[in-house]
This record gives sequence, C-alpha cells and structure tokens, in this order.
Amino acid sequence: MNYLSEILAFEQWLETHYLPVPVQLLWYKLMYLCNRSGWSGWMTVDNLRLMAAMQMRREATLIKARDELIKAGLIEYRKGRKGSPNSYHIIPFAERNTFRSGAESVVKEKNTFRSEAESVVKEKNTFKNAVQNRVQKEAYPAAENGAQKAAEGADIYKQNRNGNETKTPPLSPAETFCAFWEHFPNKQRRCLAEQAYCRLAASGEIPEADLVKCAQNYAEYVRLTGKKMCFPNNFLENRVFEDYLPGKYRKPDKKPGQKQGFTNFGQREYDYEALEMQLLGGGAKGNENWTGGRGRE
Repeated sequence: MNYLSEILAFEQWLETHYLPVPVQLLWYKLMYLCNRSGWSGWMTVDNLRLMAAMQMRREATLIKARDELIKAGLIEYRKGRKGSPNSYHIIPFAERNTFRSGAESVVKEKNTFRSEAESVVKEKNTFKNAVQNRVQKEAYPAAENGAQKAAEGADIYKQNRNGNETKTPPLSPAETFCAFWEHFPNKQRRCLAEQAYCRLAASGEIPEADLVKCAQNYAEYVRLTGKKMCFPNNFLENRVFEDYLPGKYRKPDKKPGQKQGFTNFGQREYDYEALEMQLLGGGAKGNENWTGGRGRE
C-alpha cells in the first residue's frame, strides 16, 4: 500500500462523496497508525488512544465517526474483548478500484447479456409475426374454402335427404298386405296391422310371402284348435308369427270324438201320431200310446 497514493485517492473520493470533518480526521489517524505498524493489515488500537489523537472528549463521537467510515466502505472493524482492544483494517482505494472495475465489468456483461436476450426475443417476435402472416395468407383462406365446401356439401346432403324423404312411399305400400289380411282370421286393428307389416317387410328380415303363409297357417291352427285369436298387430309386433313360419309350423291333430257347433246335442225319437191324437183329444187311447216323450222301443 502506498501512503501518498492512498491520501490522494481519498481526497479525490471526497470530491464526489461527503464525510463530516471528524470522520475524515479519523480516517487520517487510522492511516497514520497503519503506516507506523508497517501496513500489517489489521491493527489494534483502543478508543482512548484514538480520542486523544483526535482530541475528542466523548466516546460516542468517536463511535459515530467510526460507523460512518464503515458505512462508506473505507474501513473494516472488529470489536475487541476484555483485555484486547478493537481492531481496524483500512480498505485501500486500489482494491476498491479493482472491485469497482470488476463490478463495472459484471454490469457491462449483464447489459450485454440483456441486449442479446432482447435481440433473441425480437427475432422470436419477428419469426412469430412472419408465421402469423403466412398462416393468415395461406392457411386461413384454405380453411375458409374447406369450411365453405363442407357447408355446401352439408346443404346438398340436406337437400337430397329432404328430397328422398318427400319421395318415400306411404307407410303401407306392401303389395302382399291385402293377401295377408285376407287370410288372417281376426279382422281387427287393420291400420296398426298395416304399420307393423310394413315395418317388418321394410327390414327385409322376413320375406313377404312367408308372412302371408304365416297368416294362412295361423288361420288353420285357430280353426282346428278353437283357441282364442290374437290381434294382427300383436301377431306381428310380438313376433308370434315365428311359430307359423314355413318349415317350422306343424299342423295340429284333431282330437278324436271332437264335434263342433250344435252337433253335440243327442237326437230323440218321438211318436208323432200319439202326440197328434193327444192334441186333437183322442182320449185314453192317446194317453196309453203316449210314452212321455221317451220314444218307442
């Protein structure tokens, strides 16, 4: 450390910084003591010696001046212990300038990095703007054309669909329904039966000729068994017809001794002459010949 160089640097520093006179005096006294100690780095000196060198009466004034030097970054301070005075270290201006140069270099590098980062961001924004412009020029028109074509296609499909709906035949166009209805034994609910017949025929699941045959087989089954008939729409919707499909239906056997209608009543024989004589008042002879309706034996 150069004594004269430090004093000149301190005076130059004071030109741009403010320190009270007692604080400046303390710096000079510490510099003097550091020079006498051979620039040992840290020097030990008690408060009373410094107060005497500076001709101060109050220790608080010394402490305040010392704190100002510490705050300004001109000295470092270590508090002493019992039997060991305080220690001081003067920070040379050469080191401060080196530190200042390093700090300035760091600030300069920081500014350079900031400038480079701003340049990167600017280039990124430029690239983003270029991409957006290209998308607006190329992608948006293509998307609009695609959307327009899709809308036109949807309109055409809708028109075709509406046209097909208007050309759809009525609900009961089946040519064979009349034949089905003619053979089916129960002639009720024709409208519902037509709707069920047309839905079944339109599905293509069962040929219409088989449905007509089912009606014939069912009529035969009802005639032979005498069972209660179902409605034609239930016959189709509940898929009762499946039991009467060709190849699946079996004609029921007629029960032996089964008679139909009024043929079940027994016939009686009467003596019509005796009845006539009784009605005409033929007397006892008619009464004798009357058998009470039991007939002759």
